[in-house]
Amino acid sequence: MWGGRIVIMKRFLLYIRLFGAYVSNSVKMRLTYREDFLSGFVAGVMNQLIGVLFVATIFVRVPDIKGWHREEVFFIYGFAQLTLGLFFVFCSNLLDLSERYIVEGRFDQVLVRPLNSLFQVLTERIYWEESSVALVGLAIMLYSARRLGLEAGPAQCLATAGLVLSASLILLGIFVILGSATFWFNDRGGASSLMLVLQGFSQYPATIYGRTIRLVLTLVIPYAFTAFYPAMHLLGRREFSAYTWSTPAVAAVVMAVGLAAWHFGTRAYESTGS
Repeated sequence: MWGGRIVIMKRFLLYIRLFGAYVSNSVKMRLTYREDFLSGFVAGVMNQLIGVLFVATIFVRVPDIKGWHREEVFFIYGFAQLTLGLFFVFCSNLLDLSERYIVEGRFDQVLVRPLNSLFQVLTERIYWEESSVALVGLAIMLYSARRLGLEAGPAQCLATAGLVLSASLILLGIFVILGSATFWFNDRGGASSLMLVLQGFSQYPATIYGRTIRLVLTLVIPYAFTAFYPAMHLLGRREFSAYTWSTPAVAAVVMAVGLAAWHFGTRAYESTGS
């Protein structure tokens, strides 16, 4: 039993070291092409500011949306962008699974390496320019928290970091499940684009939607757990506490389903041949 645990621990540490090496190499690569990084980063910031202006214009004519005031909505919006930004930085390669790996046959190279195939796909490229999404989201959260007079001690900051990580894993799990389906059904990114559009629902309070949409965002495609429910921790909305602290459990379930789907998907994969 102890021998098996030691092997698992060594394997885990190996992947940690490999991830560090991939991150280091990707940073060096982006520094080599600084102009490309800066142009992508600035474009991302501008795109995020357009979204912020859209939210701001909503409150020009109305003081609140179903009881949610501007700063509260901005805080949820910022949380959603922070989570999405982290996903884009470290997991964007997953969105190209069908086009780059399955259609072009590059997944054959992944399978012959003695490493986990999902780990390889995720770490082959890290999109540092997408950090603009996360940074703008964090800035919006800090601005809103200050306007709301929110104060967070070390324990709250640690809990929030855990909720952000859990929310990011939920996003990853959702797109791993979606990506796994491409092993059976060839899709050139249409489904991923649709799911990214649906992710926009998470940028606003879930209670502004009808009952059916709320159920879908909570139980079917748990986007509500990627921003709304975890954001309630710092906003102090105790009526959502059960959902807030269920976020890590939801992340574990979604990731477990995603990993299982990936396992069966790779077994069903058929090479494009020569």
